Amino acid sequence: MLAEIRCEKFRKETISFHKGLNVVLGDENATNSIGKSSLLMVIDFAFGGNGLLARKDIIDELGHHDYYISFEFEGEIYRFRRGTYQPDIVYKCSIEYEAITAIPVEEYTAFLKAVYSINIEEISFRSFVGLYLRVWGKDNLNVHRPLHIVQNMSAKNCINNLIKTFGRYSAIKELTEKLKQKDEESKALRSAFKNRIIPKIGKREYKDNEERITRIELEIEDIKTNLSKYATNIAEVVNREVLELKIQKDELLAIKLNTQSKLSRIKRNISENRHIKSKHFNSLIQYFPEINKERLANVEEFHSSVARILRSELRETERELEGQLFMINNELSKLDSKMTNTLSSIDEPNKIVDRVYELSTSFHNAKEENEYYENDVSLKNDVKQIKGALSDEKTQVLSLLQKTINDSIRRIVTSVFGPDRKSPTIQLKETNYSYEVVKDTGTGTAYASLIVLDLAIFNNTILPFVAHDSLLFKNIENDSVSNLFKIYSGTEKQSFVAIDEVEKYGTETSTLLRSNSVVQLDDNNVLYKIDWRK
Repeated sequence: MLAEIRCEKFRKETISFHKGLNVVLGDENATNSIGKSSLLMVIDFAFGGNGLLARKDIIDELGHHDYYISFEFEGEIYRFRRGTYQPDIVYKCSIEYEAITAIPVEEYTAFLKAVYSINIEEISFRSFVGLYLRVWGKDNLNVHRPLHIVQNMSAKNCINNLIKTFGRYSAIKELTEKLKQKDEESKALRSAFKNRIIPKIGKREYKDNEERITRIELEIEDIKTNLSKYATNIAEVVNREVLELKIQKDELLAIKLNTQSKLSRIKRNISENRHIKSKHFNSLIQYFPEINKERLANVEEFHSSVARILRSELRETERELEGQLFMINNELSKLDSKMTNTLSSIDEPNKIVDRVYELSTSFHNAKEENEYYENDVSLKNDVKQIKGALSDEKTQVLSLLQKTINDSIRRIVTSVFGPDRKSPTIQLKETNYSYEVVKDTGTGTAYASLIVLDLAIFNNTILPFVAHDSLLFKNIENDSVSNLFKIYSGTEKQSFVAIDEVEKYGTETSTLLRSNSVVQLDDNNVLYKIDWRK
């Protein structure tokens, strides 16, 4: 537990803390700016937070200064020093608070996580505790977004942190890591496809490859079985190859014919592209001498512009089609050459070897393309399946947490406000959440709901402490505040509460608060030695 904080700038240089409820006590006039919130922010600083650094008035008025912090766990005292000048460095200290070793603040908070027995690997100490230190000046006081440590944080991360706080994230983590791995594999494969490192095919090409593989396997098996026959009759092997080349050539000729047809139409459109010229308007002017010649000139100019644009586009299309035709003719030439070579080698015995090699190469390429396709399909199915399992697991966990939290909230509301008071309810989804009291949006109810939520989580998790500033209690009924402090004092886990005007809560509650106070502040006794209000 936090045992003490020392600072030479404090009016009371050492402030000691104890188990259970720790009260920062204000005066009966509810005087502001005397240091109640500032001390809670110092406590947050002692737990590794940085909210204190945002309070420029403290550093501007006091200059950079150090806080000496001690913790007690199982009878052993641990002492540290952390300053505002270099807050990312914390010093391990001797019994006299002399610096021994400098450590980064991350190591310091890791130490706190260990000594507080927060055995949850998936969450850092600050992500675990920071939300529940609710102090004026921090960004976690939005009553409608109570799980947001900072308001620009994604709701999904807030939900994940809540699951981790309840220690229910291990199964989700395992599925999340699997999903990440499969996603990375899928992205790598898609990148290889995109950069043409490996061939990409579709479902139709996949089926074509399967048919090709079957044909090749049959032909190779046939060659194996009838090798002696083929050795004496090479023509049969050659004829099969020529037939395949002929099929390819026919397909290209069909494409060529279509391309030539398109090119002819384009050339015809270019040659027939005309526009109206001014000389054609002369006869019109003879019959209609009052016609606007300037408007006719504008019409001629417009038609000329349109013609130029159309002609440019047609020329571009003409170039593209001529390029395609050139490539088709090249491919046809290659096929003709290959057919000629094949037919000319009809008496060569090594043609069987060449044919088997070609079949083997074609078989390998088709097989490889299909394997890449199958891997892509398999990875997509894996990603889809893991996403479904992850969604199911998270939904089940959130359903349990929602019921647990709302049940605990209901019990607290009943004990604090009575059985007739409506309870705030939290609704948890995979990527969002909501928290509100139906038909009750008053300030007091809102802040009371914030306190109630924290206490519900405090009571159902290993969360080691909470801190609540005085503004959270301002608009809550006096009797209800008294009942709330019974809950704070009902556990040995530390709570840090700032509050003033304690007499109005009755003798029993005011006695409880005074007996648990760690410092009492008023208009004449502020937290720091310097009072910069004056």
